[in-house]
Amino acid sequence: MLVLLLLLGGCREDLGPRRGTRNDASAEAWNEALGRVVTRDGLVDYDLLEEERQALDDYLDHLAQPSVIRGRGSKARHAQWLNAYNALVLYQVLERGRPASVLDVEGVLPIPGLRFFYGTEFQVGDYQLSLWDIEHEHLRLYYLDLRDHAAMSCASRSCPPLRDELYTRSELNAQLDEQMRRWVRDKERGVRIEDGVAVFSALWDWYARDFEFWSAGLDPCTLAARYARPRVSARLAALADQGCPRRFMDYDWSLNDASGREVSEETP
Repeated sequence: MLVLLLLLGGCREDLGPRRGTRNDASAEAWNEALGRVVTRDGLVDYDLLEEERQALDDYLDHLAQPSVIRGRGSKARHAQWLNAYNALVLYQVLERGRPASVLDVEGVLPIPGLRFFYGTEFQVGDYQLSLWDIEHEHLRLYYLDLRDHAAMSCASRSCPPLRDELYTRSELNAQLDEQMRRWVRDKERGVRIEDGVAVFSALWDWYARDFEFWSAGLDPCTLAARYARPRVSARLAALADQGCPRRFMDYDWSLNDASGREVSEETP
């Protein structure tokens, strides 16, 4: 697979971003737009996002400037990479005409998701990068923070909820903790218990080594118990004593679109 990705690297599509207006207020404007287009349960009103397109384009043009990434402290860069990933996912969804699923974006090879996540590149700072590059080379490889899996949204129904604000250097640790709590406490997208078995998002299976290695060997039940509500936390701890019997949810790749519908409020 690695050889295949290397070969495909020379065939990537350059998708921009569009040139917006470069100014120091672009991040603030996009932060305010996120608060309007992201719903209470972390879905996206893409109709409204279309109306906020200028704020998105301006922000991505801002991220394309070398000084945005280069020379900043570790926490600032960490926040910027998360923000870049999420913004570029939304941007690509719009550029692709809002596909029913990101897996439907067809590429050179009939591999679902390959063109969306790997076969398309964008300008971020000094780099031409795909979403795969940002996730695996600039986040997973460098920061080793399992909470990043709760902070990145892949524009799909089963993805962790998208945050309605930008990540920031000063608040990053608290924001990532909150994202993990939101994700773990979401029974449809995070963790639940059924018939004496812990049921996890498929991400806990796909990135099992991340969760185990980055938590110094904790089993999934013990790790999830740290972020669950008290009663669920106690049940997860009990399951951990039994070896953490578990299974994983089916992953719904349909677009996380909340346009034109009312969204139930999330219980804090």
